Amino acid sequence: MREQFQNRLRSLLTMELFDGLFDDETLLGSAQAPPLARVIADHRKLRAGHIGRIAALVVPDTQLTAVSRQLPPDAHLPVSVVTTGGAGGLLALRGRQLPGIDVVSVEPTLRDLSDLAGSAARVAAAAAELTSDLEIFVALPNSPGWEAAAELLEAAGLHGKIDAAEPAQISEQMSILIEMDLPFKITGRSERDWLRMINAVGALIEGAGQQDVALLIQDVNHDQTAATVASWDLPTQSRVRRRLRRVGTDSVQQAVNALELAPPSSSNREAAGTG
Repeated sequence: MREQFQNRLRSLLTMELFDGLFDDETLLGSAQAPPLARVIADHRKLRAGHIGRIAALVVPDTQLTAVSRQLPPDAHLPVSVVTTGGAGGLLALRGRQLPGIDVVSVEPTLRDLSDLAGSAARVAAAAAELTSDLEIFVALPNSPGWEAAAELLEAAGLHGKIDAAEPAQISEQMSILIEMDLPFKITGRSERDWLRMINAVGALIEGAGQQDVALLIQDVNHDQTAATVASWDLPTQSRVRRRLRRVGTDSVQQAVNALELAPPSSSNREAAGTG
């Protein structure tokens, strides 16, 4: 019976929702992170096994040259660069080319916590000097004035980036970003259940309150969460991805594994004749 049930399960990874969603942030982890050569080898293997689901390897700008040296001559590795110098770090990327490295996005931080709006304006001005095909995810610290900074980013056509903090805080930030229509990236460590977070984004878009969404993030019923997300039609998936552009984690394999199998929606069961 269990085998029959397993055979009826539907892979979430077949959904367009997850196309290019995950960023590999292994290099941003703790001091216990694996050696650079192993990180790159593991990432390339993961990309090959989950074509289209992995967006980029996230690399601090201080490690770009070292990563390039680890790549074979014919490599084309999509990379998201975390800049370490604020607006100046963005300008330093202009025209910079390294063998094997394809910069697809950049992730600056607002460094002046006493004037986040001013910092956002400087980052926006620097971003305007880069090529238009780059996605710019600006880290928004949860500090006074971050909403005003986010509004400036939205006006400049940039994206936000927020940490997957405790449920009440992340629910509030996501709600505000969705309300102002600012696309964003969520980043967090490996213990995060990303399917719950994705479900929470969908609930906010559909009008759920912040307290209810905080409870969704804490829900331990993974199968129920997976079934809910698996039932989303293409317009719903598009609405979610228009807001949630990327998910960054230092354990991409764990995040992908959580999506491998999910109960089919009722319409899928009926189509299969399983009742």
